[in-house]
Parts: sequence; C-alpha cells; structure tokens
Amino acid sequence: MFVFCGIAVVVVILFFYLLNTARKKAPAPSRAGKKDYTPVYISIADKPDSIIRGLDEFKSKVEKTESAGDKWRWIPMIIFFIGVGLVLIDVLLLVFGYFSLVFSGGAFLLWIAAFIMARSLRKSDSHDFSPRYKGLKEILHTLRDDLKPGTTFLGHLDLTGAMLPTKVARETKDAQDRTTQHFADQWLSLKAKLYDGNVLRVNAIQKTKNRKSYWKRSRISGKMKSKPEKFKGAEQELKVRIVVNPEAYKIVPSKDFRQGQNIGKYKIETLSTEGGMINILAKSPFEEVEQEQILNFLKSSYSLLQRKTA
Repeated sequence: MFVFCGIAVVVVILFFYLLNTARKKAPAPSRAGKKDYTPVYISIADKPDSIIRGLDEFKSKVEKTESAGDKWRWIPMIIFFIGVGLVLIDVLLLVFGYFSLVFSGGAFLLWIAAFIMARSLRKSDSHDFSPRYKGLKEILHTLRDDLKPGTTFLGHLDLTGAMLPTKVARETKDAQDRTTQHFADQWLSLKAKLYDGNVLRVNAIQKTKNRKSYWKRSRISGKMKSKPEKFKGAEQELKVRIVVNPEAYKIVPSKDFRQGQNIGKYKIETLSTEGGMINILAKSPFEEVEQEQILNFLKSSYSLLQRKTA
C-alpha cells in the first residue's frame, strides 16, 4: 500500500510538471517584471536591403523551428497517461489478490522518458525578440536613402544581454564594503558614408548598475545572512559623430541643438564642433529608448550644418 501511495505522489508531481510543459511557455520575467529576450548578435556589413532581408529571414526561421516543436508538446503528457494505465493494471491485480509491480516498473520507465522529452522541449522554447531588433530594421530602412551609392553600413547589433560578465566596465565599493558592478553594453554600433559626403557614426550604449550579493550580520540574532544582489538602475547613452564634408557644409551654432538641451528622451551632455567634426554625447535616464528617439536625435543634429552655396 505504501508503494502505491508513493507512486501516487510521483504521479501528481509529474502530472503538473508535464501540464506546465505542454502549455506554451511565456517569456521568463527577470528583474521588476522585465522580459528576457532571445540573445542575438548581428554583424552589420552589407547593403541595407540585404541586412533587412537577413533580419526577417532569421526571425522567421526561429519562429518556424519553435512552431514545429509545439506539435510535440503534448507527447510527454500522452506517454504519462499510458504509464498511469500500466499502474492501474497493477492496482487491478492487487484487488484480485495478486501483488505485482511489473507494469508499474514499465510505467516508471515511460515517465522517465516523458520527463526527459519534456525537459528537451522546454529548452527548445525561444523567447520573444527584443524591440531593439525591430528598431534596427527601422533605423536602417530610414537611413538607407541617405547612404552613399555603392557603400554599405558597418557595425553590429548586440542583444546578447546587458549584464554579462564580459560587459563589466568597473567595480566600486561603498562604505559597507558592498560591491557594485557597472556594466557598459554597446548594443548598437553603426557607421555609414552618406550621400552628401558626410560620415556618420552612431553608438548606443546601455549603462547598468547592479549590486552584488553580500553577507550581513543580523542586528537581532547576530547571525550572518546572505543578501541578494540588487538592480541599481540603468540609463542610455548615445554617441554621435559626424565627419563633415567641407565642400558641402559648414558647421554653425544652433539654438535648438546645444549642450544641456533636451531632444526627446535624450539630454545633450557634451557637444564639440572642432576639427571639422561634430561629436555629441547624449544621455537618457530611461532604460529603453525607442528607435524613433534615436532617429529624431540624428535629424536634430543636422541643424548644426549649413549647406554652402555653389
């Protein structure tokens, strides 16, 4: 009887696990409900239409692969119920006075197979694509008509994660000897030779702070307790450089685009126009900045240029 009680417990636990696996897996929330996205790294070194087409094809392949896996999602549950049927045979034999665990043993083997298959299906699930993925397409689509004929975009889109160990820029410690990691994630780098002869460079960087876990002695019990890591906030930086074509433009001051000015979600921190180049550093307190904000900022920066008369 104790054996069948143990089997019943295993059956209930496995049933709920497989039921959860059979459902479509939602994107796993991370800190403060923020979603985890599919990690992607794309090198940009082609013509705009080819890059945009490649982005669409890659996303389509990922979604197609996941869709194919969905067809198998209920197979572990079917195997599970077959195992339940085998256990019921042993229960029926027990009712008639015959003690047997032969069919139950087969059921356990089936359940192990169902568990392994369910685990594999869970790992095959992909997360949603980051909005920055679609944002890159819109940026390239907008800038492609300004690209110098015969040239390509150069750069990368890095959506592998803003808080990877390789992206720790520095570490600081406070008065309580707690360590805070400062991450610098250059998620977008783009260079383009434009139709008007200018050379445009754009770098979008996410700066993130995260305090590492630490041990602290409790004031009440005097025991050491582990404190979890804590997300300390993030901001966006936008670095823009325009190498100006001196034959077509001259750089002029603009009352609508100057240091300290707010342009959408960005605030211009530094602005230099020396050496025939425009160098801009802008910051945003928002963790996410839409592509429309970046494009609007680039458009506004052109107010510093005045076309020369022929």
